[in-house]
Amino acid sequence: MDKSTNEKFKAFTNKFFATKNITDSYKDVQWGSTESQKIRFQYICKLFEEDQSNDITLLDVGCGLGHLYDFILEKNYNNIRYSGLDIQKDFIEFAKKKHPEGNFMNKSLFELDADKHYDYLVASGTFSVTVPNENMKIFLEESVEKMFALCNKGIAFNLLTTRMPSEYIGTTETHFNPVEILDMCFKLTNRINLYHSYKPNDFTILMYK
Repeated sequence: MDKSTNEKFKAFTNKFFATKNITDSYKDVQWGSTESQKIRFQYICKLFEEDQSNDITLLDVGCGLGHLYDFILEKNYNNIRYSGLDIQKDFIEFAKKKHPEGNFMNKSLFELDADKHYDYLVASGTFSVTVPNENMKIFLEESVEKMFALCNKGIAFNLLTTRMPSEYIGTTETHFNPVEILDMCFKLTNRINLYHSYKPNDFTILMYK
């Protein structure tokens, strides 16, 4: 992604998620409910739940308030060394205070050093909001390529699906055709899992090296 486009995405994201009073709830990060957050986290964590390595590095792209980290601690994934990344500065500052032991960075995925690698990278809800006048499919493709380049073992991300009743498709949300996205992912690896059964409007893709 070029610098000017990256700055547009950053400016829009900061404005869209701006809030005067952070409550540390699903509402702050524009989720529908705590339950919808957790079921998505459950499928995201399938990426590494069978990895028995003692020290696993994980980068959460678009980490928000660190709710995935809360989930990881709740589920006792004791071998995960978590890092969070988000464009929204207020979210990162809040997450740092909540989890001083964590590593939270206020920058975009495309501002990360190319030589900084993690075992796994994940993105939950990161690609759901439509940025006006931008091609969201190109943004997704560039993001997935970047994430896959930075991982040692694999990546996971979820998206809103087009394979749902049209009346549920909002104008401020980006919905993706899962078949097209799967084809895009196969350009990077043939080790892929796709889950499309856990919610009517969502799907998750896991990709491994």
